[in-house]
Amino acid sequence: MNREHSIPIDPDRQLVQAMSQGDARALDELYARHGPGVLSFLVSRLSDRQLAEEVLQDVMLAAWKNADGFRGESSVRTWLLVIARNRAINARRRYAPTLVSVDTVFNLQSTDTGPFEAVAREFDKAAVRDAIGYLEPDQREILTLFFYHQLSGPEIAEVLEINPGTVKSRLHRAKEALRRTMMLREGTDA
Repeated sequence: MNREHSIPIDPDRQLVQAMSQGDARALDELYARHGPGVLSFLVSRLSDRQLAEEVLQDVMLAAWKNADGFRGESSVRTWLLVIARNRAINARRRYAPTLVSVDTVFNLQSTDTGPFEAVAREFDKAAVRDAIGYLEPDQREILTLFFYHQLSGPEIAEVLEINPGTVKSRLHRAKEALRRTMMLREGTDA
């Protein structure tokens, strides 16, 4: 018996393929899967949740219109974040920037095992969120992509349209700035 081994197709890629054929339900599913993460990224870029929600709609419309142009060289999530970054740049040109509300940006899942761990984890998350809010916008952006969206170096490079070596150095500087900021916020010399 001759068995053919099939390689499983990524569900996100299947959705984009279905979108390119006019399947609106695929767009709804893609939105459900990636909308919250893209929105979080946009809020961190734009510092305005309402504007970020409007830009998210533009991102999804662009994905719908350009689904047939998705080459599959990156993950669908990375593709959406590139679109989101470009749309956010355009939106920032139209609107004056404001300070980020870090509490609305990061919505982390936790794997707590008990009430004490849950309280400690929330305290730690709050301290990190607070410290990230004091960083430069570019540092907030790269830390958001790395820690909260869990993108790899090459994926971050693609989203930010920079080379992977630059990602490493910027990420290192951002982590150092975060460490110093947290130490200063705790009253310790950096």
